[in-house]
Amino acid sequence: MTTREEELKKRKTYLQIAGTACSNCHKTCKEAGVTSLLRCARCRMFHYCSKECQKADFQFHKTFCSAIEEVNNTEEAWYSCKGAESEWNKRKIYQMQLLSYVLDRELTDYERHAWLNQPKCQICFKCPRDLKKLMTLVPCPNCQVVFCCSSDHWEKHRSKHNDLCATYQIMLECEKIRYLPDQPLWAPEEYDENKSYPPLPKDWNEYFKWRKASHVLQHDSYCRVITNTLSLPLTILAALKRFYDRDQLHSINDMVIHLAGANQYELLALMAFEEIMHVLTNIKSLQLVMVGLEMFSKNNGFPLQCCPRCTEENRKRICSMYPMTYHDFATSLDYNKPHLVVGFNTGLYEDDTELWKPTIDCLLDKNLPCSFTSYSKKEAIEDVKILKKWGAKILTGSKENKWRSNMPLAEPQEVDKFYYNNYYITLFQGKVNKEKN
Repeated sequence: MTTREEELKKRKTYLQIAGTACSNCHKTCKEAGVTSLLRCARCRMFHYCSKECQKADFQFHKTFCSAIEEVNNTEEAWYSCKGAESEWNKRKIYQMQLLSYVLDRELTDYERHAWLNQPKCQICFKCPRDLKKLMTLVPCPNCQVVFCCSSDHWEKHRSKHNDLCATYQIMLECEKIRYLPDQPLWAPEEYDENKSYPPLPKDWNEYFKWRKASHVLQHDSYCRVITNTLSLPLTILAALKRFYDRDQLHSINDMVIHLAGANQYELLALMAFEEIMHVLTNIKSLQLVMVGLEMFSKNNGFPLQCCPRCTEENRKRICSMYPMTYHDFATSLDYNKPHLVVGFNTGLYEDDTELWKPTIDCLLDKNLPCSFTSYSKKEAIEDVKILKKWGAKILTGSKENKWRSNMPLAEPQEVDKFYYNNYYITLFQGKVNKEKN
């Protein structure tokens, strides 16, 4: 099984988390030809279309399953939310802390994703565990990932959901495409050689035309999935243009990009970073250095497959992984100075802010060009406030990123809200009292 296949096995889809699709093969009842799915008797959270699928998924499920069972049996973890969204959020955070304690480690991105997106009534915020015997959550018949606990609550929520159900369905269609064995990662290697970078085209539509892939625009969900992946290299290219002039960019033969706080989003899109080489055709070697606590193990560099055109031209891509914080990596013998440090969807102001501080201090002290992205304008503004507080020299603050993903994702801690990867971008380099070299 490849790394990507393993990652997709661990990360459950919205339908799988909702209990309306098999947690192993992704099939719904209709697709599997069964009247109902089998629920895991221990955790009572994941569902399967057959005993065979349950057995096949067990190696990916067993550890989290045991922890969920223990939290389910902890009465104090299921205090009433009293119909308040704020209390529902507080309870989820408390439950994740309990899960982390039981597991004796931090939750992975996959585990947090599953727990934060578990089904609940959109009106009173009751989860399946809160309901009385013989009561079940009732899903929307169209999207099957939004629930209410009764017909009365559906009557209250129906009009609001009708306005958003189409977006939920787009989200699910995109997710289905992402889990295909031959998931689209980037546009074909062809491009209009009469145009060159910099600058980049003005938007995604023009970009796909430049890449001679206009056919992608005819398939909305397919196109959205590609933007979610290509948002990573295109955001990097947009940042490079801000820090280097055209002559400098076209004189770089061996490019080094550091990804701080790297996680499964970057891992699943690993092959798409070759787009940097497709756009900057002078690059002979692209080194991606992924630094983050969620990296599997230390790897000082392994070659990545290139497209036929890059292979014929003897161009190479190398990926290194370091399961540590960036500031620790920067003091190691493996450190090499990058052309750019990127942090995708860092959650700087809300997640592990103090853990980020020594990394930001390190980046500022080394006067490295940095590009950080955020899911929303609110997050981006707060990130900039923190960076300024820590002395960063902001070059571009909380600006809407035209190379953001167009693939909607459900906001797990708000009702009927969506977010998009890399929606806002912030560029900074050095300290306010330190001039750029």
